[in-house]
Amino acid sequence: MNNAWLGLGVVGIIVAVAFFMFSGLTPSVNGNIVDEDILGNGESQTVVLSQEGLNYKDVSAEAGKPIKLSADSSVKGCLRSVAFNIDGKKYLKYLKSESDALVLPALKTGTYSFSCSMGMGIGTLVVD
Repeated sequence: MNNAWLGLGVVGIIVAVAFFMFSGLTPSVNGNIVDEDILGNGESQTVVLSQEGLNYKDVSAEAGKPIKLSADSSVKGCLRSVAFNIDGKKYLKYLKSESDALVLPALKTGTYSFSCSMGMGIGTLVVD
């Protein structure tokens, strides 16, 4: 009986992880906002995430410009699924390769915390 519950728990965890990792593959962010809506025709900036231990290295960006957030080859596992909650809007994307990018709107000066989709790996985006 205990083995059945253990097996069911493992399957549940696998399904949950797969859901969170692959739910960010669509270009949709927070319902009906897509990358092109955020970027518009203005300037954008690229920020590349790196992994340090079990967390992200802190990164910085310039205020007032949309951000294309990608991940280098040091980022592994669930940390490739990046999640932000900015002003009540969720931005989530699985960055399968180095060419994939999560697009964030132009942000005000401040410090923004983010994590992997499981909430285990954390990082900080400093906007000046």
